[in-house]
Amino acid sequence: MATNPLLRFVTFDSRYGPVLLLGTQRGLAQVVLDVSTEMIQELDRVSRRLPGVISNKKGFPLTEVLRKLKHYFNGQRVSFTSVPLDLGDATVFQRRVWELTSTVQYGSVRSYGWLARALGDPESARAVGQALSKNPVPIIIPCHRIIEESGRRGGFSAGLRWKGALLELEGGEQRLRWRERRKKR
Repeated sequence: MATNPLLRFVTFDSRYGPVLLLGTQRGLAQVVLDVSTEMIQELDRVSRRLPGVISNKKGFPLTEVLRKLKHYFNGQRVSFTSVPLDLGDATVFQRRVWELTSTVQYGSVRSYGWLARALGDPESARAVGQALSKNPVPIIIPCHRIIEESGRRGGFSAGLRWKGALLELEGGEQRLRWRERRKKR
């Protein structure tokens, strides 16, 4: 078996569903929330057939990310800033959006419009949303913390159930409800 495959993966069960992590020699490349059993089984089959290409053995960068995510799902504040990322063919705009999104603190929420204004283009809120929908590493780049200007959740690549669960885990869902109650007054 190759000691340094091109791709490594690991799965674990979070309190909200199964999670798949994929990493390259450069860093974490993908976080798949609510991954299907069929996908996990297929990755296992491929890793047995092509061990030099893909491996289900922990190693860089997955061991540290896995540890941090387990703490995160247990409700602990975790910093992911030290996690090396392999963002592949992401555009310059996507990288700028993701970098700014990474500054939104645990338990906080910001709007697509806030991100657009912070990027210097207040009219680009929709483009910001599109860039966030392409985020390959949700939670690590916390796109779940970005909501609509109105206070509604907006979209999320893993679905609104996951977005709500992550916001609730961090306390951001309570802030959203508070905002909505204030607007009704």
